[in-house]
Amino acid sequence: MVVKVYGPDYACPKRVILCLIEKEIDYETVHVDLLKGEHKSPQYLKLQPFGVLPVIEDGGYNLYESRAIIRYYAEKYKCQGSELLGKTIEERGLIEQWLDVGAQLPATALRY
Repeated sequence: MVVKVYGPDYACPKRVILCLIEKEIDYETVHVDLLKGEHKSPQYLKLQPFGVLPVIEDGGYNLYESRAIIRYYAEKYKCQGSELLGKTIEERGLIEQWLDVGAQLPATALRY
């Protein structure tokens, strides 16, 4: 089964695509045009109720938020492709730390 990645070819959807490439997972992209408001269409809101990107469809399973998607595929295909979450618990801790830092950067820039 081919994974569908919904979103434009930049920003957070690109993060998911790079993960799929590293894990050697077949995927196809479904372009969502932000300028035309396609992310707020009723059809898209069925996949992602907040109208944000990206979303994946993996068989009958849907998931959104790029970091959650990356963690999902890193675990699901642990023995396939590149090791994305570290080989030791210490490496995993550092990776999780930087994933969290990356998620907070816009908010921290506004705060300080």
